[in-house]
Amino acid sequence: MPFFRGRMADLFSEVRMELAEIFDVERVVGSGGMATVFLATEKDSGRQVALKVLSRKVASRIGRERFLREIQVGSSLDHPHIVSIYKGGEVGNTLYLSMPWLSGPSLGQRLEREGRLEVAEAIEISVQIADALQFAHDRGIVHRDIKPENIMFSESGAQVMDFGVALAVKASLDERLTLPGQVLGTPTYMSPEQAMARFRLDEKTDIYSLGCVCFEMLVGRPPFEPTKEDAILVRTLDDPAPDARKERREVPKSVSKAIIKALAWKPAQRHKSASEFAKALR
Repeated sequence: MPFFRGRMADLFSEVRMELAEIFDVERVVGSGGMATVFLATEKDSGRQVALKVLSRKVASRIGRERFLREIQVGSSLDHPHIVSIYKGGEVGNTLYLSMPWLSGPSLGQRLEREGRLEVAEAIEISVQIADALQFAHDRGIVHRDIKPENIMFSESGAQVMDFGVALAVKASLDERLTLPGQVLGTPTYMSPEQAMARFRLDEKTDIYSLGCVCFEMLVGRPPFEPTKEDAILVRTLDDPAPDARKERREVPKSVSKAIIKALAWKPAQRHKSASEFAKALR
C-alpha cells in the first residue's frame, strides 16, 4: 500500500540520518510490532549487520529500560545456536541494536516453501534449539517467543533470534519492566499460561513453544491454531496434544511421545528442562 511505503520510507530516512556516524543503513528487511530491521554496514568494522530499531510507539509505551535490558541480556548469550548482539544503545530518538546478518531463509520461510522437513533434520534442528534454550535458561532467561520466524540458519546450524522479548527471570521481575496483563509472544506457539498473561513464566513456556515448532517441522502445520484472527488462547484444557506419528508414520514413536509431553497443558507435566526434551528427541 502507498501509505505503508511512505511511512517506511520516512522511517528509513530518519534512521539513516540519526545513525549515520555508526552505520551505513542500506534497506529495510523486515518490520513487526516491536521493531523494524534494516540491512546495514558498521562503519568501524565494515561488517554487514542486521540493525534492529525499536518502534517509536512501543518505545513510548514500554520505555527504554526494557530495550536496554534486551541489549544487556542478548549480549551475555554466547552460544553457537544463539544469534549474538554486536552493539546497541540510544542515539537521539532511536533505540537500536545490531546483530550478525544472516542472509538465508528463516525456518518459517522454509516451512512455507517446503511444507515440512525430513524427520532427521527436524529432530536435529529441535535439539539445537533446545540446547540454545537450556543455555539461556541456565542463566535465568526465558525467550517467550520461540517460533519458526525466530529461527535462522548459519554454518553452525539453527540460530535462535530475538531474545529481545526475553526477560531475566532471576533479575527482571521488576514492575518497571513488565506491563500488567501485556502478552508477549505469538499465539500459535504460545503456552496456555503465557496466553492467559500469567506474570511469572519459567522455562516450561519455551519447552511448550519448541514442542509446537517441532510438531510443525514434522507434520507441516502447527499443533494448534487460532480459530479467529485475533484469538490469543488457541487451545483449551479439553484439547488433547496431537500425535505427530498419526499424521506421519515415519516419525519415531519416542519422538511423538516427547512432543506430546512438551505440549502438556500443565507446565509441571512437561519435560523438566529443555535438555531433557532434547534427550527424549534424540
